[in-house]
Order: sequence, then structure tokens, then C-alpha cells
Amino acid sequence: MKNIFLSFVFIFISSNLTLFAQSTDSLDIHLKLYQKIKMTDGTQLSANIYMPNDLSKKYPTVLIITPYVSDENHVRGLFFARNEYVFVTVDCRGRGNSEGTFIPFEHDGKDGYEIINWIAQQSWNDGNIGMFGGSYRGMNQWLTLKQFPKNLKTIIPIASVGPGRDFPKYNNIFFPYMLRWLTFTSGKTRNGKLFGNAFWQIKQEALYKKEIPFYAYDSIVGTRNKVFQKWLSHPAHDTFWQSFYLTPEENNKIQIPILSITGHFDADQPGAMLYYNDHMKHGNPRAVKNHFLLIGPWSHGGTRSPKSKFGGLTFGENAVIDMNQLYLDWFNWTLKGKEKPAILKNRVMYYEMGTNQWQYTTDLTLLSNEQLSLYLESTTTNARDLFSSGTLTTSPPAKDILPDSIIYDPLTKKGIDNPSYQDTSSNYYTSQSYTNDANQLVYHSAPLSKNITVNGKISFEAYISIDVPDTDFMFTAYEITTDNTSIFLQKDYLRARYRNNLEKAQKVPKNEIVKYTFDGENLFSRVLKKGSRIRLIFSTIDSPEIQKNYNSWIDPSVQSGKHAQKAHIKLYHNKKYPSRLILPVKTTKK
Repeated sequence: MKNIFLSFVFIFISSNLTLFAQSTDSLDIHLKLYQKIKMTDGTQLSANIYMPNDLSKKYPTVLIITPYVSDENHVRGLFFARNEYVFVTVDCRGRGNSEGTFIPFEHDGKDGYEIINWIAQQSWNDGNIGMFGGSYRGMNQWLTLKQFPKNLKTIIPIASVGPGRDFPKYNNIFFPYMLRWLTFTSGKTRNGKLFGNAFWQIKQEALYKKEIPFYAYDSIVGTRNKVFQKWLSHPAHDTFWQSFYLTPEENNKIQIPILSITGHFDADQPGAMLYYNDHMKHGNPRAVKNHFLLIGPWSHGGTRSPKSKFGGLTFGENAVIDMNQLYLDWFNWTLKGKEKPAILKNRVMYYEMGTNQWQYTTDLTLLSNEQLSLYLESTTTNARDLFSSGTLTTSPPAKDILPDSIIYDPLTKKGIDNPSYQDTSSNYYTSQSYTNDANQLVYHSAPLSKNITVNGKISFEAYISIDVPDTDFMFTAYEITTDNTSIFLQKDYLRARYRNNLEKAQKVPKNEIVKYTFDGENLFSRVLKKGSRIRLIFSTIDSPEIQKNYNSWIDPSVQSGKHAQKAHIKLYHNKKYPSRLILPVKTTKK
């Protein structure tokens, strides 16, 4: 768990130091530093501008707006200027050399709109402007597009953050990491040393051990943070968070080509796919036809710097795409009228793990054409550990069976001692340390009789009763190969009060059997091998890396140890309440 989470920790910064690390022997370009762009409210933003050598011509412009200080984009600027583009990198309001105060998300759209308009008025711009960038820099492209600047002709949003959906919370469960990132992006400087891990691990463990309310975490760290407190004041996915997404009408208004990029293991895939799916649902036919999606076997940082190995997983060398060339080819097509990138053979391009091949389709709905349901059973065991696990069967239960149960006392603080939290292995997607964690139930399928291709999100329908007003659950699914290797497939978190929707909390009826649907966090594609088994882990959430829920009805951000309630959790799997794991499967007609 710890190392999987650490892959998330670097969601906004990883891979950028090495991106575009290619020859810089042709540097005959022009550079303008700290150029001021005046916003309508008088705030002046700072831009570094990289220009081709021949200043007598007009050029299309590539723009990045960053909260991480424009120096990070120096090599990018050299690359694009050498390839006949003007490259502009702008410090977000309040960051780097820009004036004002940095308030994440809130000024990005309007500032982006005014930056685009300023560029279009410059003598070196030919009227065509494109944006690209990853993570926060992907999200702010969508917020800029939401303002519809006339000269924005294309965007490449990569691993786009989804405000309120995957950061600073997922399914309305906050992460201590949010304050770490806010500190990293505070003031004018990059604060790289302050971002280091050891200090933050100590602080989040102090929050956990001392049973202190989550809202006091900034005081434990050493300084109150207004943005941290503001975010916590919006625990549901309310209008505050919804304002950072395009409305159906705005999605329908989009006219420009878009290249969305994410990864199977991208911690910001939920946000990236929310922007994409909303456009697919509400966009006009012409724009939808020109919205391409690339999903690789990558982590968040890997979406910009792909690797063939990480987390204990190994892919083919074909997983390492030349992203530099892809960006350039895309802008050459959309801003200069050249050929479409050859790599984009269809509107959706995704990597099939297991066979390590790229696959193509016109529509995400075509990824799978069947569902494989695996029903939970435990007729002779209590499913409490690996060696007395329950089973996953293809047939629904034929009779009533007693539920499996977990007793979760948040005051025992077992999460900090869980092997998965203590595990420091870099092979976090194949480690089996999780098998000895507390407060979980385990189920295995029979060996697969043939290879099956899983495309999409594995979901989990669970019938559960609890005797407390609220608690947090998670499920995780793995492939267990014939040599007993564990391969991570899917996970999802769910806060019981938001079981019906993320917009409104609803108290859980005491000891009533309620259906909970875990939709799955990330879309992926993998061929599961003949002879492999599916492992399902159902557990409570108890970790210093995740906001603590003490099982009370009051807002979890103000809960402390004094509000703790012991939860008796029962997971049902009988004829009336058939809990099941659902795999989206792609079959080929003979």
C-alpha cells in the first residue's frame, strides 16, 4: 500500500525532469525571460518565451501554464523552438515570477483565456495556439477551454487532475498528501526539499496515532492553510467541485481536436476519464470524432515518460512511446495542417497487458462485450485469511449462507502495522504483503479454463450490513498466476454515507442489508492467463495515508478518537443477496 500510494504522491511532478532529454546541440533560438502578461484585474503573470531563429516569420504557439515554476519547461522550450514553434511557459498566478496569490483551480480558466488572447495579439503568433501538459497542467487546459478563447485550436491534456474526484480526495475520501502538495506549491519557489517524504510520513503518522481530527493536520505540520480548510469544507462533490468541469452545453460547444492521454495505473485517471467521457456523452459529432484517447500501461509520471518496467510489472518495449514525437506530430497536424500522427490508427488506442500489444477501437463502449460475474461463497470457511478463503464461483448461490464478518475498531490503529503499509519494496504491484493485513476478507476463484481478456473496470456489488452510521470500505482484485505471482488488477474505495451518489451524504440504516456498488477506480486492459485464479480482498480502510473515518455520522474531518465507534460489518452472499465481482470481458467471435 505504501509504495502504491507513493506512486500517487508524485502525481504532479514526476517525470518532468527527464522529459525531452534529447540532444540540445542546435540551440540557435531566441529567448525572452519574465515577460509580463497583464490580466484584466491588474495582476501580471510571468512568461518565458522560446522563439525560432527567424523572427521575420509568424509561428503557431505551444503553451503550458504551470504551478511548478517555468524553469521546469526549459528543455521543452528548446525542443519546440527548434521545430518551428514559439513556446510559451507561464507561471500560474502567485507562483514563480507571477504576481498574485496561488489558489489551486480557481483562477486557471480565466487566466488561461486571457493568456491565449495576449499571445494571439503578438507579432510572432500566426493565430494558432495549442496547449499541452500533464497533471495540473492537463486540468488547466480543460478549464481554459471552458472559457472558449477564439485562438485555442487544440489541447493535449495528459493525466488531467480531476478536482474533487481524484485530488484532493477520491470518492469523497481525503488524503493527507493534499497538504503536502499545497505546501509544495505555496509561495513563489518550487520547495522541492520541503516536498521530501520523511517529514510528511512522520506527520501523517502523528495524525493517525494521536487520533486528532483531520482538519487539524495543518496545525500538526506547523502552519494553518486556508486552502486546506476550504477544501475540507466541501466534503461532498458539491457545486464548488462541479464548477471545475464542463457543463453538457459547454461540451457540446467544443469544436477543436483533442488528444487525451492517461495510463492504466495513473492516479489521476478518474479525472482524465471524467473530462473525456463527459465530452463523449455531450459533445457534437464533429468534435467527438476528433477527440483521440491514448491509454498506456503507465503510472501517472509514466504518461509523460513511459517505461517498460515499474512496480514489479514488465511490459514490451513497445510501451515506451516517443512522446516528444507524438506531441510534435499532433501539433503539426492540428496547427500546421500536416498529416495526422501515424500512431493514432483509431480514436481509442490502448495497451493490452499480458500480450503486450497495442489495440485500437473507435469507442470505449466496444472495449468489452460480455460480463463475467464471480459470486462470493464461503460455506466451510470464514474467509478471514489466505488459507481459509472463500470462493468466487460463476453460479449464483443456490441457498442461504451465513455472511462473513469483520469487526473494525478504529481505536486499535492496526493500519499502521499492516504489512502492506510497512512494505518498502519497489515491486508494489506484485507484492503479496497485503495478504497479512488486518480486517479483511479473502476470496479465490477456481483456475481459469482459458485465457480471458479483461477490458474496462472491474466492479464489485456487495450486500453489506453495518451497525454504525458510517464507515469506509475498499476492494482489491488480483490475478494469481500458476507460479503464485500476484498481479494487481483493480481497487476502489467507498465511504458508506456516499453509497448512492457523491453529491449527498446519507446515513446508513443500522443493521440493514444494503447494496453497495464499487465501480472500480481505473480502466485497464489485461489478458488473464489460463490456470490463473482471481483473488478478491474486501477490507476496511485504516491507513495513515488516508483520512481516518471513526465510524461516526459527523463530518469525518472533525471526527477524533472520542467519536470512535466499533463497526460490526457483515458481507452477505446468498440467494437473496448475491454479492459478486464483475469483470468486463472482450470475446472474439469465431
